[in-house]
Amino acid sequence: MVKQHLSKGGKALIFTHREELLNQASNTFSKFGLSPEFIKAGEVCNESAQLHVAMVETFNRRRDKYQELLESKSLVIIDEAHLQHFNKVLPLIPPETYVIGATATPERKPKGVQLCDFYTDLIQIMDTPDVIGLGKLVPAKTYGVEIDLKGAKRTANDYDTSDFYEKNKTYEGVVKNWERISKNEKTILFASNISSSKDVCNEFTSKGYNAKHIDGKMSAKARKEVMDWFSSTPNAILCNCGILTAGFDEPSIKTVILYRATTSLPLFLQMCGRGSRLYDGKTHFNILDFGNNVSRLGFWEQPREWKLDNSKKSNKEQAMPVKICPKCDAINTASARKCVVCLWEFPKPEPTKEEVVLQELKQITITKKRMSELSVKELITLQDSGKYKASFVWRVLRTRNNGELRQYAEMKGYKSGWLRRQENEPKGFSDFLVK
Repeated sequence: MVKQHLSKGGKALIFTHREELLNQASNTFSKFGLSPEFIKAGEVCNESAQLHVAMVETFNRRRDKYQELLESKSLVIIDEAHLQHFNKVLPLIPPETYVIGATATPERKPKGVQLCDFYTDLIQIMDTPDVIGLGKLVPAKTYGVEIDLKGAKRTANDYDTSDFYEKNKTYEGVVKNWERISKNEKTILFASNISSSKDVCNEFTSKGYNAKHIDGKMSAKARKEVMDWFSSTPNAILCNCGILTAGFDEPSIKTVILYRATTSLPLFLQMCGRGSRLYDGKTHFNILDFGNNVSRLGFWEQPREWKLDNSKKSNKEQAMPVKICPKCDAINTASARKCVVCLWEFPKPEPTKEEVVLQELKQITITKKRMSELSVKELITLQDSGKYKASFVWRVLRTRNNGELRQYAEMKGYKSGWLRRQENEPKGFSDFLVK
């Protein structure tokens, strides 16, 4: 988009929030033959250049100096737009400028500034399952262990598990499980704070493994040295706290360890996504979940429906029905008959004695059809099976004529008020192929 825009005489500015992402941007632009000017601390840039990449905090501190530069831009792109860091500069952008917010997780916490306060539309032409199906991301194998987090502290509406994990020596279990599932594979670990990250790092190094720790309090030089080491070391283990969650791109990562619990869906998805990049010989990546995150927030790769306004979403945790394979600790949906990883067969539940009421069964062939091709009855069948959420089925129906939406309401017993509410809801959806 930037290259096409510049070729037409436009001027572009990209905002990012991390030094590591700024360096990534430089490498990516060079592949397209573009040479941006950088706005970051300690450096002077050519303000007349067509293309700039700016650290948002540096730009904000010098907003008076760079206001004229900003007003000259016809395109502004916000990298990792779901983050709150950019709220301070968005009001400075002239109204005639095109603004694009790029993010894989367009959601903010219910309380606070929402994306709809700045952006006018959300364009989601595909979801994670689609990207995996196209071969642009690798699938995940997810492993977990039931951990009682009742004793864990909560800070700013999220968990701080450091003391809890230290007390229970959970880091020992991290190393043992990593040895069993993904020994000597490149690994990134996310902890809830610095001391917790260092604890696990020390446990790995005490066992003779190649591990290092990184955090935001380290100097830029020290961080760069660690990142260069991680990129060039095949069996490296990098333990971090709050620095490599969003946008960090190291395709050779094979295992993601969640040594923390979170209530934030974007944070969870961003952490897991670090392992999903394509790499030679990489058929999948592993998620080792030590915080019950999957049961709380769902699988990384499941379809999701996003909205610019998240203010009405409940803060209450909604547990997802999952079960852990007793043979390999992989996390499966509650309805799975075989483990998705080791193919162990779950025992059938013992039959219970209860009155059975027979109903007429009608066979409906749904497989190998796209959502847009399904009839109202077929959509209801999918919804009742639990394979797709009701809100997703409604989104499909809202793209059709009102007759089909009314037919659905009658079949489900919904009243006229439900139909009126549908008129004000989003209409787009990902056209999944039913398997």
